[in-house]
Amino acid sequence: MSGLRITGGEWRGRRLRTPRGDATRPSSDQFRESVMQILGDRLPGARVLDLFGGSGALAFESLSPGAASAAVVELARAAVDVIRRNAEELGLGRDTLQVLRGDAYRVRPPGPFDVVFVAPPYPLFRSEGHRIRRLVADLAAVLAPGGVVVVQAGLGDFHGAGLPGLVVDDERTYGRTTFWFLTLAA
Repeated sequence: MSGLRITGGEWRGRRLRTPRGDATRPSSDQFRESVMQILGDRLPGARVLDLFGGSGALAFESLSPGAASAAVVELARAAVDVIRRNAEELGLGRDTLQVLRGDAYRVRPPGPFDVVFVAPPYPLFRSEGHRIRRLVADLAAVLAPGGVVVVQAGLGDFHGAGLPGLVVDDERTYGRTTFWFLTLAA
């Protein structure tokens, strides 16, 4: 079992399995805890979408304090298997956690979503930055009023300004990682 743990809510302290190898990059406990504190009152009852799900930690972290449901999109079969195993160990049914194996650029469960996480592996920002920006802009179409898109990127790898339909609500940098919080433009 990995050292990754849920930082708050009902499952605080519960450990999560993570995929082996370096194909995924789970957000650190400290980063996830900070993001969840920023999201605060948006989480209870929220519908969550976690793109580039990796270990699914952001979805589990959102469900723990009371998000109503989460959908996780992940391409790697090993990661999908780990997410499903974690869900099973936490007693989550498919009505609460939907795990979709597929390309985050193409697979989109029906919205609206209150919270959307976009946390691709950092090298993708360098090789596919334009695709990621287009993906984030397209999320305005599935974002509920008052919802937020949270993008996790390496320092300087992503800029939330200038995305059609979205505005930067907040930006937080922790070491070499930046979190962008984007909401619907008025």
